[in-house]
Amino acid sequence: MKQIVYLFISFYSFVFSFPVFASDPLIHHSLNITFNSEKSASIQDTVTIPYSITQSSSTFRLNKKAETIKITLNGDIILPTVSGDGLLKIKLQKNKATGLLGSSKLIFSYTLPLAITKNMGTLFISGQDFYYPQLETKDKTEPKITFQAKIQSPSKIKIVSQGEKLKDTVRNGTRTTVWRENKPQEEILIIADHYHEFSSHHGPVALYAYLRDTDKTLANRYFKATKSYIDLYSKIIAPYPYKKFALVENSQQTGYGMPSFTLLGSRIIRFPFILHTSYPHEILHNWFGNGVYIHPDSGNWAEGLTSYLADHLLLEQAGKGGKYRFQELMKFSSYVNGTNDFPLAMFKGRDSMTSQAIGYGKMLMAFHMLRLEVGDTVFLKALRGFYKRNQFRHAGLKEIQSSFEVVSGINLENFFNQWILRKGAPTLTLFSASKTKENGKHLLKLETRQIQSEPAFTLKLPVAVWLTSKQKPIIKNISISKKKQISLIPFESKPLKVMLDPYYEVFRRLNPKEIPPSLGKAYGAAIKSTVFPENNTPNELLSGYKLFNKSLETTSSPPHTSFGNKPQSISTTSNVWVFGKNNKLSKKIKTQLNRYEVEVNEQGVTLEGNNFNWENNSFVFVVSSHESDNEQLVWIVTQSKRSIPGLIRKLPHYGKYGYLVFEGDEPKNVIKGTWPSSREGLDHTFTKDTYPLSSKEPLVKKITQ
Repeated sequence: MKQIVYLFISFYSFVFSFPVFASDPLIHHSLNITFNSEKSASIQDTVTIPYSITQSSSTFRLNKKAETIKITLNGDIILPTVSGDGLLKIKLQKNKATGLLGSSKLIFSYTLPLAITKNMGTLFISGQDFYYPQLETKDKTEPKITFQAKIQSPSKIKIVSQGEKLKDTVRNGTRTTVWRENKPQEEILIIADHYHEFSSHHGPVALYAYLRDTDKTLANRYFKATKSYIDLYSKIIAPYPYKKFALVENSQQTGYGMPSFTLLGSRIIRFPFILHTSYPHEILHNWFGNGVYIHPDSGNWAEGLTSYLADHLLLEQAGKGGKYRFQELMKFSSYVNGTNDFPLAMFKGRDSMTSQAIGYGKMLMAFHMLRLEVGDTVFLKALRGFYKRNQFRHAGLKEIQSSFEVVSGINLENFFNQWILRKGAPTLTLFSASKTKENGKHLLKLETRQIQSEPAFTLKLPVAVWLTSKQKPIIKNISISKKKQISLIPFESKPLKVMLDPYYEVFRRLNPKEIPPSLGKAYGAAIKSTVFPENNTPNELLSGYKLFNKSLETTSSPPHTSFGNKPQSISTTSNVWVFGKNNKLSKKIKTQLNRYEVEVNEQGVTLEGNNFNWENNSFVFVVSSHESDNEQLVWIVTQSKRSIPGLIRKLPHYGKYGYLVFEGDEPKNVIKGTWPSSREGLDHTFTKDTYPLSSKEPLVKKITQ
């Protein structure tokens, strides 16, 4: 799923009298595009319009920079007029429209300023650029399109689009490429660059890698991963829906999942972890997002679902599902507050860490809780049914609810209302735990409380109980619907320990002690204070720290700035950003670091058994203040102003970490880690001992090659 397009060219409209009925009519585009020079492209588009569409009013729009040569409808020349709002408008005679029993052909011929140069970056154009004429209707979900695109370009330029590649030949210095897609599409995409093409196949699916450098090893690495993920999701959902899948490199740092290909940035492609995180996520979008389209009037469910079945599932298969869910809860607790929260039904796309924490993290957790509500078997069956009924159609959260209700036989209205239509999250605490023995049974009494200011949530709360007769804990689900609730659970043997939500399976706001000091919590703080280093800091380095501080500013919560060694007005609820090795607060931070066995001296820092000197490294430490768990101190130390822009760019992507070390001016991360968290307030131990908690079975076991 893409979020942005990079060709920012404005448009105007051609208005025609064409209809849309409730059926699924498909408009077909037959595009001929020739890149004439470094300045423009000639385009002819023959638009075949079904009879059902030619019976009522609609609008065709085209980029305003198009120089129109000719427009015809069924052979008749159409002359646009200029409307009062500056749009070109074409009015058709009703008798000409209604007298047509078959399809109508609308032919546009024009040029556009689409440049292909010797030193170009990746050219990426989409429907949002209106480079081809597009029908606008009142119903944003219909109709959809099919297409065939014949594109002529300089021989060294390779063209990528959706669907199946029918032709790719070079003659007299001109490359001719033909792409065709007969599956209903929302738009037509074109990517062009000086690519090296690598190919493979997986059964009936053609595989491609379009790379800006000759790197066969990288291509083969992605081919191997692609085959594995196609197998996984074909098993979970349905056979792969397209005839090809392509990895396409972008000179700009994107991470887009398109129908039958993904567009990833040059640096992103070469990160080793991408193969097991973002890459399967984008492949999965061919089922959800580009296989079932997101209804525009619904919340964007696809990002949360693909995150759940890709990023989350792969870690769950490795026994780390609970850890992943904890990180998502931590993001929500760090970045979302009462002023910026919104319900899932309003999520359209990611534009901030807040929207990501809600639209990806909370939606992911909603699907996980839905899985717990109906069971693994029903969960998978309902997902398959949803996909089968809505393939290449627009569907929303109502359709998802309906699918799960049909398969499970459970009324899920309250569940979806609470998690989709309502904002906020519960905050849970185990207020008390006691045990008694009655009639030969051991009775565990728990008082749970929801301590958020909002009304109570209705929850199915997993509780782990360790017993004298069991090595592994017993997992019990208790129903919670009140702010203060008493639960009684009988056992055959004596309880030794109890823990709420042991695997982080309930969407909730974490308690302060659960959240270790982290960058995410610092970036998400409503109030940010700053303390600059002592006056003897070189001016150049001080200006670098001031540049970093400026990057923290927001219109809603500008940081309080304090210079030198006299910090003022630092609130106990703020996150304090502390710059420089010689700082009034550095002693306080060193004391806190000692708790984590981190040694700081004049030479450098000893961390995880490694010594790092001050001169060639940049350090980021986040610690709690003595005064409050909600207050954090973020210590940033570097010896080079040149490293500051890189730190500004990179640190927001390290939200879960409490300590980081970077090397050089680039800078390159060499070590990162998280501080330990606490279950205080969520567990109770009757008998002191070690109580192991093994990982749960994944939704789908890992497929071995």
